Amino acid sequence: MTRSITRENLGAWLVKADPESGSHLSRWVEEGGKVVGSWCVVRGYRSELMAPGDKILLWVSGNGRRVPRGIWGLGHVTGPVDDTGPRPAVPLDLPLLDEAVPAEDLLAAGITDLEVQRMPQGSNPSWISKGQLTRLTPLLPAWPKPGPLQ
Repeated sequence: MTRSITRENLGAWLVKADPESGSHLSRWVEEGGKVVGSWCVVRGYRSELMAPGDKILLWVSGNGRRVPRGIWGLGHVTGPVDDTGPRPAVPLDLPLLDEAVPAEDLLAAGITDLEVQRMPQGSNPSWISKGQLTRLTPLLPAWPKPGPLQ
């Protein structure tokens, strides 16, 4: 089986939250949350590829009425996926941005080929290739330095 994601072409992981479908992101932010410490992911080869130090983005999807769609956080994977519970989770150091990068800004910059744009209902984690990350980087604030790795 050919797999589209390899360590050689991976630019960053991307995890998604839809505030309209039961995600606790909106309430968590309202309560003062600033750094995402873990995220549930689907078991499979993608979660097996996730490694400490990998870059990761938080994408908020949905209809945009409650929360603007776009990139809400930049950070790093801090440890291996914990596959011992009912739902695997990846440990993160994923600070939220002071201001989200709206999905419209990506479209205006000609970025239309991200997996999350082509398949918004796809599972976590999604991914961004090295080439896509190079085109995306000018729209993003400086990537934070990795925190402690597990």
